[in-house]
Amino acid sequence: MRRFVALTLLALLIGLPVGAPVSAAEPSSSDPSASPSSDPSADPSATSSSTPATAQPSGIPTVDPSIVPAPAVSAQPATDAAGRPDPSGRFLVMLKSNANVATVLDRHATRDKIKADRTFAKAMRGFTSKLTGTQRRALQADPNVLAVVPDEVVQLTAQTVPTGVSRIGTKLSPIAAIDGIDTRVDADVAIVDTGIAYHPDLNVAGGYNCSTSDTTAWRDVEGHGTHVAGTVAALDNNFGVVGVAPGARVWAVKILNDSGYGLLSWYICGLDWVLAQRDPNDSSRPLFEAVNMSVTKDGSDDNNCGATNADPLHAAICRVVAGGITVVAAAANDSSYASLRVPASYNEVITVSALADTDGLRGGLGGNACYSWGGYDKDDTFADFSNFGGDIDLIAPGKCILSTRPGNTYGISSGTSMAAPAVTGAVALYKSSRPNATPAEVKEALQYLGTLDWKWSTDPDSTHEHLLDVSKLGPLGTFNVGVGSSNVTGEAGGTMNVPITLTRSSTFFERVKFTVTNLPAGWTAPLSSPSLIGWTSNSTLMHVNIPLGTPLGRYTLQVVGTNQGRSDSVNVPITIVSDNPTANPPAAFLTYGVKLTTAVPIRISWPAATDPSSTIGAYQLQTSVNGGAYGNTVALDGATTTWLQPVAVNGTTYRYQVRAQDTAGNWSPWVQALATIRVSAVDDRSSSVVYSGSWTRTLYTYAWNGTITRSAHVGARATLTFSGRGIAIVAPRTPTRGSIDVYLDGALIKTISLKTSPALTRQVIITRGWTTVGTHTIALRVHGGSPSSLVEFDTFLVEK
Repeated sequence: MRRFVALTLLALLIGLPVGAPVSAAEPSSSDPSASPSSDPSADPSATSSSTPATAQPSGIPTVDPSIVPAPAVSAQPATDAAGRPDPSGRFLVMLKSNANVATVLDRHATRDKIKADRTFAKAMRGFTSKLTGTQRRALQADPNVLAVVPDEVVQLTAQTVPTGVSRIGTKLSPIAAIDGIDTRVDADVAIVDTGIAYHPDLNVAGGYNCSTSDTTAWRDVEGHGTHVAGTVAALDNNFGVVGVAPGARVWAVKILNDSGYGLLSWYICGLDWVLAQRDPNDSSRPLFEAVNMSVTKDGSDDNNCGATNADPLHAAICRVVAGGITVVAAAANDSSYASLRVPASYNEVITVSALADTDGLRGGLGGNACYSWGGYDKDDTFADFSNFGGDIDLIAPGKCILSTRPGNTYGISSGTSMAAPAVTGAVALYKSSRPNATPAEVKEALQYLGTLDWKWSTDPDSTHEHLLDVSKLGPLGTFNVGVGSSNVTGEAGGTMNVPITLTRSSTFFERVKFTVTNLPAGWTAPLSSPSLIGWTSNSTLMHVNIPLGTPLGRYTLQVVGTNQGRSDSVNVPITIVSDNPTANPPAAFLTYGVKLTTAVPIRISWPAATDPSSTIGAYQLQTSVNGGAYGNTVALDGATTTWLQPVAVNGTTYRYQVRAQDTAGNWSPWVQALATIRVSAVDDRSSSVVYSGSWTRTLYTYAWNGTITRSAHVGARATLTFSGRGIAIVAPRTPTRGSIDVYLDGALIKTISLKTSPALTRQVIITRGWTTVGTHTIALRVHGGSPSSLVEFDTFLVEK
């Protein structure tokens, strides 16, 4: 994972001849039908002569032979004219996790004459073999065999071509440090592909070949793997191209033959080797930070790591990811859903779609200068060939990408195969300074850093993936956990909300997960946000629940924040006390929008109670009638501070009291209203009401006392001077009534329409109140209205 580059290998790379870069405008290498460039240095015999079959380049960890796939014991499959290997009769045998591969093979070799081409011990437990129908049935009947799966042809997702790093902000990343000086990113990346050719612009560390019986022949003839490697990690050396993670060590895992085809079993072979390699400085860790898979086949995700649909590739990739290695997969180039392809559809990988970028700049101003896949794509749009859908995790430039090619040359290609290595390079960048990050944490971080600064309206589906952006990716930052209050006091039975703070350094945006320790028995302390991610995500609330019966005293909880193997904590002292809440006196007022019967509802309200150490959990309200004992208790929750209650309109006096209970169960003393309340009616026939203008008195069964007074004369008035703490007007409302103006102490306070449907009788249409008794004058004036000016007046209610 993290080690120094061997000087002998470095000298070898620097000593190779340098091919002149070609312009991105040159069409020759972007023709999908063009044959692969010939690479003299990639000839198998040349590779073997420079590196003996039994040795690996300096600095490459040796591999335990017991866990390396066995060389083939049968002839390699024949290939057709296009170079596709023939999978006929070849099968992958998936064994159960507790099965012994050698034991199963020995039993079936003796009884059924079955021979293994390759055995697997890491990515999956099993082997490959060419089987007859009888042999296949024998294996399927073996209780140690999980499944017998046909081998399949896999192939490249696109023609080869390079990537420009500026569009994803690599030149701005302090970790990439692109400045023309060959300072190499300390990471190891497996390129699962056609191999890698030695190239002066690449730090090729070694490899493994699964496409033939010669495991050392991992050189690249087809060119796809070399192109992918350049996008990931081409050197920052002032010539050629530069990769997203300049100088990272690239390893060739050759699972495709020189025509770009392979078998599923070769794929499993490569993953098995990848997972078997360990960090030379720490054998508990894998060698590789990332695996790039710009390879695809038909299939789907069973959401069960291949156990449900007997998918050995899925099972292997799940093992690789569980081993701590981040896997990046191309979405494929069918202009269809990525869910129809594997490994693109697997949830465990980072799946990448392709962006058409023509100028390496934001803004979509580069036009449509890039031609590939039979047409032009406009700058900053979703590439027309790229797969899409909910399985896509990121989008990266993938059209007309310039990168390394065999023969010390450079070329241009398009496809999601070219977009995926940009993300793989970003993974290498991220892991070089964050070695403890899990694959899930890597995916989350890159998605968070991504941006929607592209023409996402061109995305064929409604789930718009973020564009890869490493411009803000700096060294791993630091964090500190704190508490927002140094004096937290509460009561048994109560809940305390304690602010927990997170201080971040300038380059730290990753998720911090919180746990609470030192909780006494029976206590709980859930957090409103148990984890925080983002530059400005810096606080959460801890809800400390104290059970009843907890002894008084001081307790100390601890909140621990963790991120990628690091932690910071803060002690939270909590003092348990016993105190009572303080309630406030209620007051009662007439309220409008209600109906007068023999009684009228009034509104009783009070300011919220307070408590020095707990929240208010409940209230109780009681009533005294005509000076009698308090009773008629009403129980209310801690959020309710108002209540409607009917009072008789006959001079009966009422008085109210309230008390509060905190969440610890403590009650405040009862607090009485400052005054009694008495409501009386002043009927429309009362001599206290003075009329001016034209009014008519009418018997009306549904009115208070059976009478109402009406007028259609605009300007006619009904006036009452009274002494009290409140006043209300009662009137009927019908579909044919007009409006009245209401004056209080000579000032117009409101114009009220009496028109409504359906008709309503004895309606309280307006109220006014004061804290003390006083003398006031209220007047009604006919305002007019539609469909008529007619208004009716029933009675006044006076509160004293």
